[in-house]
Amino acid sequence: MEKLILDIAGMRCGACAVGIELMLAKKKGIKSAKVSLNEKMAVVEYDPAIVGVSDITKAVNDFGYIATTGS
Repeated sequence: MEKLILDIAGMRCGACAVGIELMLAKKKGIKSAKVSLNEKMAVVEYDPAIVGVSDITKAVNDFGYIATTGS
């Protein structure tokens, strides 16, 4: 498993963060996703043999937010 930190723009409420967490948790290869509204970021634990960084950022972008890899 690897960890990915994403900066996420466009979240306005707690429901946004929860929605992103739930959406990511359903994706194959993602073990966990913790989204912080206050910090505008997500920490995603995933299996790189199953899902890639570009797949994860695309999923968030397709969900209506702007995800970029953070530090």
